[in-house]
Amino acid sequence: MSFRVGTSRAHGFTIVELLVVLAAIALLLGLLVPVLGHVSERTRSLRCLANLRCIGQAVSLYCEGQKGQFPLSSHAARSLVSDSAWLQSLQNFGATPEVRLCPSDPDRAAKATSYATNEHFEPLTPGIDFNPVTKAPIAGGRTVAYRKLSSLARPAAVIYAYEPEGNGTIDHLNTHSIPSASALEKMLAVKRHDGAANYLFADGHAATWVWSDLAASFSPQRNPFDPATAREAP
Repeated sequence: MSFRVGTSRAHGFTIVELLVVLAAIALLLGLLVPVLGHVSERTRSLRCLANLRCIGQAVSLYCEGQKGQFPLSSHAARSLVSDSAWLQSLQNFGATPEVRLCPSDPDRAAKATSYATNEHFEPLTPGIDFNPVTKAPIAGGRTVAYRKLSSLARPAAVIYAYEPEGNGTIDHLNTHSIPSASALEKMLAVKRHDGAANYLFADGHAATWVWSDLAASFSPQRNPFDPATAREAP
């Protein structure tokens, strides 16, 4: 009777094999992280759109009790904390502090709202738009106010609320004399959501507008903030 004596190899990974596995994991993570980040931003963008729709519904309910007139911002109310400013006047209609903050706004913890409204929908303001004594227009001010939805020829093309750029609470901006797309880019967070931003339109619908598309179509003669020149929406 004979016996064969042999050697057996312990089952396990060598250092080289472990390094290969780790390298593969690192490669997969490198591929997945941007994808997961995009999905996460998409979710935040959808929440932002939902916020804007809630604000649109609040504006509609407010107008029903105000003979069709749009709410004011601090432009006409003269104060962010005025009861007539939309930050306060729309709260009872659903535009709560939580709804007013975009989840992608990096400064949301330090402001009362991530959104601003279009000053075209507010009354002409003495001392800003016209001389209160002579009634003469003031240079740089507005000459026309669109106080009611019925005064708009194309409400679905006119931006009512948007995401302003900058720190602190901004409830409105001077949108009636924007000279160029580059000037608009400095005013608005036009790329906040993966190269796009969200907008609420005067008819109550909200949509995402890719900045490259908006920039290509924008001009003072085709200003989507101006009811007299707005022509298209995304």
